Amino acid sequence: MMEKERLTRVVESILRGTGFKVARMEFKGSCFDLVASRLFLLLFIKVLQNIDTFTKEQAEDLKRLSKFFQASPLVVGLRTKNDELEEGIVYERFGIYAVNPQTLYDILVENELPAIFAERGGYFVKINGTLLRKLRERYGYSINELAERLGVSRKSVQSYERGEQAISLEVALRLEEIFDEPIAKPIDILHSKIEAKLDITPENELEREIITRLKELGMGVVKIRKAPFNAISREDEFKILTGIDQRKTNVTVKRAQMVSEVSKIVNSEGVFILEKTKKEVVGEVPLIPKEILSEIKDADELINMIEELKKEIKRKIFS
Repeated sequence: MMEKERLTRVVESILRGTGFKVARMEFKGSCFDLVASRLFLLLFIKVLQNIDTFTKEQAEDLKRLSKFFQASPLVVGLRTKNDELEEGIVYERFGIYAVNPQTLYDILVENELPAIFAERGGYFVKINGTLLRKLRERYGYSINELAERLGVSRKSVQSYERGEQAISLEVALRLEEIFDEPIAKPIDILHSKIEAKLDITPENELEREIITRLKELGMGVVKIRKAPFNAISREDEFKILTGIDQRKTNVTVKRAQMVSEVSKIVNSEGVFILEKTKKEVVGEVPLIPKEILSEIKDADELINMIEELKKEIKRKIFS
């Protein structure tokens, strides 16, 4: 059995080998383990041996991150509680695609998009309904005749042609035998469209206070529960991974280091706002005391302060 550490290294190797820049998380319970970017493609990936251990809370956070950064979420795993994940099959957890490492390799290295997805009851495909209707008419089949050959109802064939219904793998294979042409739609798991609820309640009074203040400064703020940062903030195209904590601890430093690595991949800034701390920088992430927020007039001033603080710390280091 491949343990989680080795599995994560395998997935990271596949990504790096196909030109992705990758940052890796080691944060217990995080909604993602790897973030990877290449050209205009950004992926947040959760790596699990058993994809059934992926929780709804992690999934909702992963969706929020992906929506905010216009990225695609993905789960890569080896099995469910009952079965191994098969190559070339797309699974799903809470509306997020899941594949095994070999399928990810086939997509990124061989440019082979899968077309089959697993649901309760078996394997299915989605088909090009317009193409099916044209093929049926070209080969001279009525709807009733094609339904009889497939062993399904007339209503089912009509639904297939309207693109309203997924087709069992067995029926899809019969169609391809009849017309000698592929009709299954490939599943582009690297460009998935995700909907997410962005208005999430802060978990404690300190988060509520800081998130409220950031919004007063004119920033859009989205709470994240399962990540090294507590929120993601935005002012126009400027994005900030925002950590919130009572004071600086070893855990805070590790979180800030992870945020520093992630921010490079997602093209954003990072900042940690603490109840009490002195101004300093961990990696490239400033740590600032909460009281500074009361002195700032707007989002632009906060952004400028973050950039200036980073420059100031760098000057001290190199001098």
